Amino acid sequence: MVRTLPAFALSLSATLVAAPLAAADAPPLELAPNSQWNVDFAPDKCQLMRTFGEGENQHFLRFQQYSPGRWAGLTVAGPGFKKFRSLAATELRFFESQTPHKTKPFTGTVEGFGTGVIYSGMTVDRGTGEGWDDEDMPDSTTVPLLDTALGKQVEFVELRQGGRTVRLKTGPLNAAFEVLNQCTLDLLRDWGLDADRHLTAQSGPVWTNQDVIVRRIQSDYPSDAAREGEQAILRMRVIVSEQGKVESCTLIDATQTKELESPACRLMKSATFEPARDASGAAFKSYFATSITYRLG
Repeated sequence: MVRTLPAFALSLSATLVAAPLAAADAPPLELAPNSQWNVDFAPDKCQLMRTFGEGENQHFLRFQQYSPGRWAGLTVAGPGFKKFRSLAATELRFFESQTPHKTKPFTGTVEGFGTGVIYSGMTVDRGTGEGWDDEDMPDSTTVPLLDTALGKQVEFVELRQGGRTVRLKTGPLNAAFEVLNQCTLDLLRDWGLDADRHLTAQSGPVWTNQDVIVRRIQSDYPSDAAREGEQAILRMRVIVSEQGKVESCTLIDATQTKELESPACRLMKSATFEPARDASGAAFKSYFATSITYRLG
């Protein structure tokens, strides 16, 4: 059964400090689930959420996608993460025999749970993407979807930073990934796109003047937000016509800010694309999706 829950407010931390060295490792904090998975099929995103622990020790986990793809955003929050620091070296893993992924996530605040650790995008087998070759990067424009075979291997979501380890005992995630895959394909249909055509497509839209537009976006950090020390993760989606033209652009706040208004969609009006190609090689209407991270320092 699908349940839609109120969105949790999430704001990024503006304090960028290294995690202090711990004198000794704290005992690992292992938390069992206290709820079923809850699904939020929102108009522009798909969320899968669950809580862990009891009483004042409750923790929160969320997978989030804004379009089909092999990667998902990940947010965990709760008192176990109180001493975690933004952009500090953090190990992430999903099963006992896995070599931990080396990551540097943001921290922030999740309403009702306290300190949160935030990954813009991750996969079970490759972490957050550091060290990927371009051809191996998660494809944000066409399927494949989340890998349910990888999801079946998952035993937990474990984060370790500064001698502190927190493990949320999720169990296998194959069924959860199947739900997210179905939800993101439904998003395509909601946008007026042919989901079945995307499943067999040869390629998605190719952004031909990306370097120029990205430099413009990077150079235009909103001044009010910089003064306030605000950082943000935004999700951008553009609908690309059969001719490779940008028909529309949508920005969605993945984190909560007060002053940060990105110029990305205004600048994307001058973006150009090679159109998506279906199984027969014919151009067809599709989309391009990516994340924009504003980070001080």
